This record gives sequence, structure tokens and C-alpha cells, in this order.
Amino acid sequence: MITKPRGSNFIRQFGGPGEGTQIVCYKFWQLVVAGGCPYRCAYCFLQTVPWFRFRPDELYGLVYTNVDDMVEEIKKWLADPIPKMMIAGELQDGLVFDSAYKKTSGKALTHHIIPLFAAQKRHRLIFLTKSTQIQHALELKPTPQVVFSWSVNAEEVGATWEHGAPLPSERFAAAKKMKRAGWPIRFRLDPMIPYPNWKKGYGEAIRRINALSPEMVTLGSLRATSYNGLRNASKANGRDESIFDYLTEEKDPSGFKYRLPFAKQVEMFRFAVGQLKTNIKPALCKEDRALWKALGMHFDGCHCLLGRNDSIVKERHAEMRQPKTADRPAGLGKSLPIMA
Repeated sequence: MITKPRGSNFIRQFGGPGEGTQIVCYKFWQLVVAGGCPYRCAYCFLQTVPWFRFRPDELYGLVYTNVDDMVEEIKKWLADPIPKMMIAGELQDGLVFDSAYKKTSGKALTHHIIPLFAAQKRHRLIFLTKSTQIQHALELKPTPQVVFSWSVNAEEVGATWEHGAPLPSERFAAAKKMKRAGWPIRFRLDPMIPYPNWKKGYGEAIRRINALSPEMVTLGSLRATSYNGLRNASKANGRDESIFDYLTEEKDPSGFKYRLPFAKQVEMFRFAVGQLKTNIKPALCKEDRALWKALGMHFDGCHCLLGRNDSIVKERHAEMRQPKTADRPAGLGKSLPIMA
């Protein structure tokens, strides 16, 4: 673990999927609580991020020392009267550095942040994680303003391609403890992999999800910006690149990512949605509009937003409804799949 002050803002907004795209994604808010991740998941996109390519020692964990600056930024962000969601865990594991912060600052990361969100009722925070380090969070009083969300998978996928991370069964056990303590929980079943006997493995994972009745389950499948880039980075880092054998050599209809074959992705997501209890809201992450349509799904919020009425959603749809011009890509005038 490396420690140093962060030179740029702790809070940033995702740039979005790009002008004219049919990828259903929004410019969500991120809290950059640390850099990198100590886990060695074969498919981790951080391996191709330029910052970590040129600073490979920081890929496995960078903890910031200027905590006071982070706290002040959060306070200013929380002062905005427009309700928003913030996610900790986009460019790092959101919870795995909790104890590291206690060692470096005298207070766990959760203890720095959660009381700020608990003191108001407009905004929410999500910790996205594979970690089971919940001991510090359990010392705090639960609040509906803070959600703990675990990235989970079939047990075999976790054992094969998520080296160093707790097994999915251990993550489910941590989620159960947090749920019983009164905290809101969510799951990301991501990335789904069509390994042999995948229906059995994902059926068991969804059975565990159903037993915990999370607020939401976000589905995702294997994807990569470059067909060989992430594979080569995974191999160079000593990880099992065989997972990328499942990728097709064609990108999604928007040209955004290389993914599983479209028909297989539809089959897997349809299976997952069909297995989920009806009171659990399913959502997709950064997927093309064509997939939403094939599944017959309508956007009703997603992992990084407060819901379908989030102000960021309204902004995106205002953009999508702008009249076409000669230099505007075709398709921008179409609306996204919004639930009526």
C-alpha cells in the first residue's frame, strides 16, 4: 500500500458514454476514496488505465493522506439542494481500504464519510465492493442514506478469475450481516461469464440474492474496450487471461465495448431476470439500447442513480430529444427505454 496526498478533486463526474451513443448510461458522481485495488481479478479494467500502466506499483493500492480535503469536498457536494447519488468504488474497491484509512488517519474511511451522509436526507452514497471488511461500518448506526453494494458472481467464476478477493459466498455472508444490522444493500451480478454449467452457478448466486432481498440487482457481462488490450494487460500482470476467450470480436451496436456474443448475453440476462424475485428491481449497466429492447426491459433507475427521476437522467433525455442536425449522429433523437 502506498500513501500520498491526492492532487486533484476527490469528487468527479463520469464523462458519459459519448455523443450520439445508444449506450444507456448517465454522468454519475464518483468519490475517489483511493486508487487501485489489492485484488487480482483477471478482467479488471484498471489494468489498462494509463495512470496505473505508468505507475504499476499503485495498481494494488494507493491511500490518500489529505482526508480533510476529501471531507470538505463532500460537505460542499452535500450542500447542493438537488438530490443526487454518489458512488465510491468506480476507480477502486470502495471498502477494502477502510482499515488502511484507520491506520493512516486514525479513523476508518467509513467513519469519515458515513456520518456526513447520515446527517442529511437529500443525497445517498453507495460503497461498491468485493471486500468483507464490514467491521468498522458495523460500529456505526445504519442510515438509509448509505448503501452497501457487493459485486458478486457464480462461485466458480470467483474462484477462477477473481484471485485475492473473498469468494462470492463470503461476500454474501458479509451482505447478510449488514442487512441484519439495518443497512440498505444492493448487488452487482457482474461480469456474467458463460462458463460450462453456468446456469447452475448463477442459479445458486441468484438464490442467495433472493434470500437477502436487496434494493436492486444490476446485471453486467464480460466486456472490454480493446479486444486484446485488457487480455494482454491481464497476462502481463500474471492473471488468468483465459476469461477473454469468451469475448466476441465484434463490438456492441454502439461500438462502445467488445462483449459476449449478443445472443448469449440476451440468454444469460433473461435467465437472471427470470430467476430474480419480482420485488427486486433489475437494471443493466452501460449496455446498448438494443439489449434493453431485446430483453423487453425499461429503464427504471440504475446502480449509480437515485432512480429514473434523477436529475442526471432528465439532463440526458433533454440531450437525446434535441433536433437532429446535419452533423448530429443518427439515432440521437430517439428516446431511451424509460418505464412509463
